[in-house]
Amino acid sequence: MGYTVEEIRDLENPYQDLGNGDALAMHREELNKLTPEEQMDLASRMVLGCPNTELKDFFHAIEATRNPSDDTQTFHSVLASAYEVKKRIFALQDPRNKNPHLLILGNEFDEELFGTYHDLAMQVLDKNETSIAERLAITTPTADRNQLALNVKGIFPNSLFATKLGHAFAIRRDIDNLLLTDHPELFFSSREFSIDGCIEFKGLFQSLTEQDATNIAQKLALHTPEDQRNDVSLYCQKINAADDTFSSKVREAFALRRDIDGLLLGEHPEEFFSSRDFSVDACLEFSTLFSLLKGQEQAIGKKLSLLDEKTRADINRKLEMINNAAHDQSSSFRLIASAMSSREEVAQTVETTPQQQPAPKAADNTNPYRFYREELHQRRQQEKMTLTVEADEDQDQEEEESCLKKFCGFLS
Repeated sequence: MGYTVEEIRDLENPYQDLGNGDALAMHREELNKLTPEEQMDLASRMVLGCPNTELKDFFHAIEATRNPSDDTQTFHSVLASAYEVKKRIFALQDPRNKNPHLLILGNEFDEELFGTYHDLAMQVLDKNETSIAERLAITTPTADRNQLALNVKGIFPNSLFATKLGHAFAIRRDIDNLLLTDHPELFFSSREFSIDGCIEFKGLFQSLTEQDATNIAQKLALHTPEDQRNDVSLYCQKINAADDTFSSKVREAFALRRDIDGLLLGEHPEEFFSSRDFSVDACLEFSTLFSLLKGQEQAIGKKLSLLDEKTRADINRKLEMINNAAHDQSSSFRLIASAMSSREEVAQTVETTPQQQPAPKAADNTNPYRFYREELHQRRQQEKMTLTVEADEDQDQEEEESCLKKFCGFLS
């Protein structure tokens, strides 16, 4: 035995009592006897009482109340409209729906339906405003966001949902215009930046940064002022989980930037390669950061060239490993290696070249005093020779005269 009209009005859980095809078909006439207001109230309570997992089955039950020969407003039409409101609202956050925004735009947007069942819609939205707003901010094209926001304000004026949607669209705008550009650090320094807002819509943040996490992270490390890097890293960890891809990439990129500044560009660049934080994978992944070495390669190579042979060989090996542009002769790594090798060759040449004895200096005939002394010495030698010759001649003449005298005396 079924329910009377009066009993139907007093049902506390109408979905449990009437939410199947047989019950609806059995009470078709009684349900149609309800006033329009009573039908709308009952339909709304039945739809709200239907679990989300049973919503699809409930649609088939609703069809059991249809009377094809009756064109007047019946309980079936009221219940079907109430069901449509809930179905559309839940479709807005369904991840399988790639274009949920179309339900509030264009031909599929039924402003009258949501206006008629405004109270029901607000109850369905309750506690789902943030997730739906986030979903719409992710999928709605830039050109359609303004119109969608106007439509939501039209059917849900001054509602929490309209407010949440505005916040989500504002964050999406800043992500597009700042975080996903060449200077993502401006996103965090913008006066519109709100860490609470980003945490509330963290799904929006994650969905837009996950695919390009490495690129965004190294741009942040390249352009974020040193005194702001710690704050930016903490913001990313708060918005995302500590082990989230994006926050992890930001942390790794900032660590590499710190080592480049403090070690590789410091007085002892070899400490960059011997540091326990040195990672070939990180250097290759965040290779853009090594643009900081431009113009400093010769100075770095000069410092490295002073190291012992074993250390230089190890650094050369690591330079080759992190050089992802080995064909590029102008790469910073190749220039550093070249500068280090040039210094090595000079040192080896100095060590292996035999030391030659200095050649004797040629006589300096341009010194006038030296020339005078030599000339005087030569003259004295000539004079001695001349005197010797003359003395010899005189002695010979005396000997001849003596012999002649002796000979004459002998004759006499």
